[in-house]
Amino acid sequence: MLENSITKDSQASAAEQREFTRHKIALPGKLFLPAEKFTLECQVLNISRGGAGVQCDEPPPLHAFVILYIDGFGRFESVATRYIDGELGLRFVCKEPKRQRLLDDILVFLNHGAKSKTRMRRHRRLPSSMSGCLVRPNGDRITCHVLDISLQGVSLKTALRPPIGELTILGRAYGRVVRHHDEGIAIEFLEPTERNSNGE
Repeated sequence: MLENSITKDSQASAAEQREFTRHKIALPGKLFLPAEKFTLECQVLNISRGGAGVQCDEPPPLHAFVILYIDGFGRFESVATRYIDGELGLRFVCKEPKRQRLLDDILVFLNHGAKSKTRMRRHRRLPSSMSGCLVRPNGDRITCHVLDISLQGVSLKTALRPPIGELTILGRAYGRVVRHHDEGIAIEFLEPTERNSNGE
C-alpha cells in the first residue's frame, strides 16, 4: 500500500539523491519518529552524503521527519522520500559540514571495515566517577552518574530514561539523548549551531 503512495515529489527526490555516490553497506540502525515518539529497528543498505536507503518491518509514511541512528556514524535528521521494493529512501537534512564528515567516515569504513570504528568515534572516551543532575526541557532534574565521557558525548547511569531525541542540559553542556542502555542513557553533545537551530 505504501508503494502505491509514491508521488512525483518522492521520485524527484530520488533523482536528486543520485547526485551523491551511494555506497553499499550493511549496518544495523534505528529510526526514531519524533512525532510518534517511536523507535524502529532497521538495516542500513546504502549511504551517501545526501541520504541513505534502509529496510525495516514497518516503514514510516512518506515525507515523515525521522532521525536515523547508525552505530559508528552518528545521528542524522532525515525525511522519508520514497519506498521502492522494500527499501525506504531517506534524505538527510543536516548541514553540509556534517555531510562532509559523514562522507569521510564512509570512506574510512569502506577501506578499513570494523577496525575503523575506533577512528569514527572521533574522541576517546574516558571513565569517570562524577555525579550530577541532568536537566530536562520541562525543568525536571534527574540525578545521574557519569560512566564515561568524551568531547563528543557522555554515558550516564540514571534511574529514569528520557525518550530518545530529547534535548537535555548537563552542567553547561547541551545534548540530545541518542541511546538507552542497561544502566541509563547516552547523550551526544550539541554543537552551538545545532543548539541555536533548536531555539536554545
